[in-house]
Amino acid sequence: MTLTGMKKHVGILEQAGFVTTEKVGRVRTCTLGLRRLEQEAAWIEGYHQLWSARFDELDKVVEELKRKEKAGGRKKRK
Repeated sequence: MTLTGMKKHVGILEQAGFVTTEKVGRVRTCTLGLRRLEQEAAWIEGYHQLWSARFDELDKVVEELKRKEKAGGRKKRK
């Protein structure tokens, strides 16, 4: 990653309140900001659970279709 790209990323994180930066001379130090990622992590986890459940149900449907196809074969269309 280029220095310019890194600065842009850090700038966005700083605007969002995730990090704070301090410049002393040529050295810029980043520390975790006041706003932590708990809310974002909880939001992501909610969707993770939702999609995991949906994919589990889809897996069941696919397995049932495979089982039916194996047991009776596919019916030909007329």
